[in-house]
Amino acid sequence: MKQIIVWGVFILTGFAGQAMADCSGPNLNQVQLQNTLSGMTVCAIRGDEQWQEQHQGSGGGVLVDYKKGPSDPVDPSKEVGSWNISGTGANAVVTYNYGSGGTYSYAVHVNDDDTYSFCGDSTGEEIVATIVPAAPCP
Repeated sequence: MKQIIVWGVFILTGFAGQAMADCSGPNLNQVQLQNTLSGMTVCAIRGDEQWQEQHQGSGGGVLVDYKKGPSDPVDPSKEVGSWNISGTGANAVVTYNYGSGGTYSYAVHVNDDDTYSFCGDSTGEEIVATIVPAAPCP
């Protein structure tokens, strides 16, 4: 499964309802990010790529690509990097570190259709995603 470059790791696509997506609204603060991401799976689609990244830990920790699940003999879940939250208030971002795959930071916004926009901190790119308590993604 391809890395979220997020979400480029969340880059301008996602689920139905993207017309309501917007990186210009207020982003989640550090407490909201922690409550939204800790222990959850972020589900995103870009073209033919699909991500199911589990956020282990609280406010940061291990990032796991769910793939076809931990017990799948062909494409099992795999640790792909780490995530953490930095900044406060309107300046809070989630940062993904994929080792040699790069580090990417995103401000996160809630959309009107219960999706989230991951807005590239330095790139301006947007990836629309849903967030679910457990993989696999719907």
